[in-house]
Amino acid sequence: MRKKDAVAQKKVFEQYGSFLYRIAYRYVRDRMTAEDLVVDSFLKIFDGAPNFRFENLRSFEAWMKKIIVNESLMLLRKQANFHLMPESEAIEMPVDETALDSISTDEIYQLIAELPDGYRTIFNLFAIEGYSHKEIAEKLNINEGTSKSQLNHARKLLQKKILLRDTAQINRSHASREIL
Repeated sequence: MRKKDAVAQKKVFEQYGSFLYRIAYRYVRDRMTAEDLVVDSFLKIFDGAPNFRFENLRSFEAWMKKIIVNESLMLLRKQANFHLMPESEAIEMPVDETALDSISTDEIYQLIAELPDGYRTIFNLFAIEGYSHKEIAEKLNINEGTSKSQLNHARKLLQKKILLRDTAQINRSHASREIL
């Protein structure tokens, strides 16, 4: 994509706009803010495209994804919009790995969106984007232990939300059988 090629830029925007929006929204949980992040990210993408060494579509998508994640994190840091637990909380707690067996992807994303900002940010970076705790610590200017702690707390809170959801469904099921 050549610089200032409006037709190519429009095609890239149409093809990847919603993809980048979903990523931004995972971090900021506000539609307008996510839209602004997408616009800012596309400006960086279009400015940087002439220097990007295109190897394949996957590398181009990964590059764009990295830009939107970085833009989202910069905004969160600027707004001081997430609260991290102290490193002393970085105790590994067991997580029930079967908790996700009965839940859809959309429901998981909804529960992730409901996490407090710090938990959600680190969960997204680690579990969805695939960053290591070392990389997360560098990106957020925190200790690796804090990253681990936040992820652990996010997992436990997600597990609790899933169990509460499952319990509510069981109760509704029993109540409907009693009515019949």
